[in-house]
Amino acid sequence: MNARDDFARYARPEFARLFRALHLDVTYTAGRGDHLTLDTPDGADQVLDLVGGAGSSLFGHNHPALLDVARACFDEGTPFNAQASIRPGAAELAERLSSMVGATTGTRYVVTLGSTGADAVEAAVKHATVEHRRRLGAFQEECEVSLRRLRRDGLATVPCATGPAEGRPCAEVLTETLDRIAGMRRTEPVFVSLRNAFHGKTAGAATLTHGGNVPADLHVPGPRHRLLHDWTPAEVTGALDAECVAVHTVRVDAAGVPHSEVRLISPLAACFAEPVQGEAGVREVPAETLAALRELADRHGAALVFDEIQCGMGRTGTFLASEASGVTADYYLFSKSLGGGLAKVSAMLVAADRYVPDFGRHHTSTFADDEFSSRIATAALGLSETYRDRITETGRLLRDRLAEVAARWPDAVVEVRGRGLLLGIEFALPSPGSALLQGVLDSESLGFVIAGRLLHAHRIRVMPTLSAPTTVRVQPSALLEPADVDRIAAAFDEVAGLLSRGEYATLLEHLTVPPAGDWQPRQHVPLPRRDRPAQHGGKRSGVRRVAFLANLDVPGKLSSMAPELSAWTDEQCEAALDRMWGELDPYEVARHRITSAAGGEVEVILIAAPFTAAQANAALRAGQRAWLSRTVLDAVELGVSLGAEVIGLGGHTSIVTNAARDVVECDVRVTSGNSLTAACAHDLLLGQLARSGPGERRVGVVGAIGNIGAVMAELAAPHCDSLVLVGRPGSARRLEAVAARFSHLADVEVAEDMAALRDCPIVVSATNSADPVILPHHLAGDRNVLVCDLAVPGDVHPAVAGLPGVDLVSGGRIRLPGGQTPRFPGITLPPGIVYSCLAETILLGLEPGTPSPSYGGLTSAGVLAATDLAVRHGLHPARIVSDDVSVQPWIVDQLTGALEENIG
Repeated sequence: MNARDDFARYARPEFARLFRALHLDVTYTAGRGDHLTLDTPDGADQVLDLVGGAGSSLFGHNHPALLDVARACFDEGTPFNAQASIRPGAAELAERLSSMVGATTGTRYVVTLGSTGADAVEAAVKHATVEHRRRLGAFQEECEVSLRRLRRDGLATVPCATGPAEGRPCAEVLTETLDRIAGMRRTEPVFVSLRNAFHGKTAGAATLTHGGNVPADLHVPGPRHRLLHDWTPAEVTGALDAECVAVHTVRVDAAGVPHSEVRLISPLAACFAEPVQGEAGVREVPAETLAALRELADRHGAALVFDEIQCGMGRTGTFLASEASGVTADYYLFSKSLGGGLAKVSAMLVAADRYVPDFGRHHTSTFADDEFSSRIATAALGLSETYRDRITETGRLLRDRLAEVAARWPDAVVEVRGRGLLLGIEFALPSPGSALLQGVLDSESLGFVIAGRLLHAHRIRVMPTLSAPTTVRVQPSALLEPADVDRIAAAFDEVAGLLSRGEYATLLEHLTVPPAGDWQPRQHVPLPRRDRPAQHGGKRSGVRRVAFLANLDVPGKLSSMAPELSAWTDEQCEAALDRMWGELDPYEVARHRITSAAGGEVEVILIAAPFTAAQANAALRAGQRAWLSRTVLDAVELGVSLGAEVIGLGGHTSIVTNAARDVVECDVRVTSGNSLTAACAHDLLLGQLARSGPGERRVGVVGAIGNIGAVMAELAAPHCDSLVLVGRPGSARRLEAVAARFSHLADVEVAEDMAALRDCPIVVSATNSADPVILPHHLAGDRNVLVCDLAVPGDVHPAVAGLPGVDLVSGGRIRLPGGQTPRFPGITLPPGIVYSCLAETILLGLEPGTPSPSYGGLTSAGVLAATDLAVRHGLHPARIVSDDVSVQPWIVDQLTGALEENIG
């Protein structure tokens, strides 16, 4: 087992799948400055790192000054675990943080250290909750004392002389106030954050986070939360006015006269904001919005918390990213760069006049306050001062160069945003012509595709922002050189140019490298139908709608699904499909209206099931039928949501759903389409048998265990001299069970060797193999042989078509009536020809009252019913021999007499 497989199996299965699909499944073995050492099959290579630990590596990888501090800790034997003692490193770090923030705000702070940014956010939520409760408790205590004093002084029943409670007895007023305070204390406090905020992934932090591409069922209930979608100052300041509760207090003047006054209590405990929203696409919160949050917090007596975890520590050019706004917060949160890229450390700073002293006694952590992290963080603070001017200058140069790229390719780059060394480049969603590439380059994937291109073509490492994945983050270290800036600009210019020109084959070329490691399917996430988002495109007035599901039979047909990739070789197509295996969701490929010869009309929606025949077979062998079936069921859900009244299962989609039995629907009809496929072959066989003399009516059926093969054998048995059922080694017992069903109608043999076909002038094949199973030497060389290949992809090796005396017919094809030639991408048949399974889906759409003849196991009656359907609507079998297409009316009825004469 190697690291890649261990990572997938034991550590991060979903990341392993995603990295594999995007060709980001790489390993870095060393880091220095702005560069990482990439482990490649050809040796080590240097990669310019613009991810920087999502902002953690402001001073690059393994900065020498920070390594010296780390080595000193080890050389001195500095204790890591010395809890319940005075810890000099933590004390020095806390004082330094307070001083550096206080230099801007003029305030002293008490610092709570932790290990991660989410630790700091959770600490802020907890401290703000305690502060809010104690503030209410202090007010309640004040009112209780006031009430006791009024009673002591005989003023309890005296009416208030003035104020909002004028005329009401003092005790009554204060009793009501105490009840309201008690009610507010029983209410969970409320926390406010902004639209597109990201504050972390733990329970409380995630509650404050908006978006982040996290499934709803992964959200754990946290504190009460109010998200502010509208950032206009008036909306922000008044956002929680309805939550305020007015209460009355009583003041007694020098003459002993009581007067009432109004005060407001609120459940709001804290307002959280990132001055620059990193994960939202690097968006700066306007100064007026931050000022409005300050006013909101003050109006409700709440804390204002600035989350500077990603944007602070000098990354934007000033130690506090919020400094330019002129707004001062009550709490400040730091992490990421605070650890210098070496230590896991975070800090929550609370203004000393708001700090709850015993909070630090009860909010503790095993790994907080350690000397190692504290000393490195203190050194990192020093580096932030050292590099401040360089960050500003380099950031300005980098942004200017990226802005030039945006100006050169305005249709590819929307905007360059940010300050200092926290920049984001937002790309416009491209508009490829194919539905496949629309899915590959959608809003969730575009940033990762760009990351892959930059990594493999330019050796530059980037990643999209979490909540806005069309924006690529650019977060280099303060050590970035001017030459690196030129290299970055050139690389982004190349990518923007590819997007602008629609050169998707080049943009995606890194996906054509064969993946390494074992593939694992993603786990099914239950999503009941009523919880699914509504799809557009319900039933059109007067036109019935059907959906046909199909998978790609061979990788080489990828270019028919995505003509933009026509430059790729078959090997590149196969590699790319193997990488994307399991990552694409079913998607709509095309829509066309089909008209019946009888005058009816139906709209056909082609839906892609995103796997190939070879992938389906590999998954079946690996015991992953459940994943395959689930993928098809998701495609069924899509079809139902689009208003389809019939769902047709083409290719392997019927095989992996147990001949459609796994598809449980009550309001739509479901068909595998296999009855009409068998009908086409039956029609061909009867014609051939009618022309065959004694001794020439021996039929070989390959794949007789399968749904189509079994019914073909049953249909052929009454009309032939003998049958040979041929299967792979180990299939004899199952073949014998099939043979027993009609052994009274013909002489039936079973064989596990394809050589048994050498005695058969007529061969029908319908397996689910992804590779040819009938080779030239399997067939007779001394007689004429008709081979009807019903499989997709084909069962018969292409070389068979060149054998003398062999007619290889690609069966299971139907011509549409009236010269109709709709194009369904991925179905590479001659114009006007469709697969029989698609034709049967169309026919059921034309006849809403007709039951599906192809749900579950096929029957002879179902095959004949499908034939009748096709006859009624003018759909006739097409026989394809090499590139020649012949179409004739159904001949079953015409040949019945001839068959009886010849066979008799």
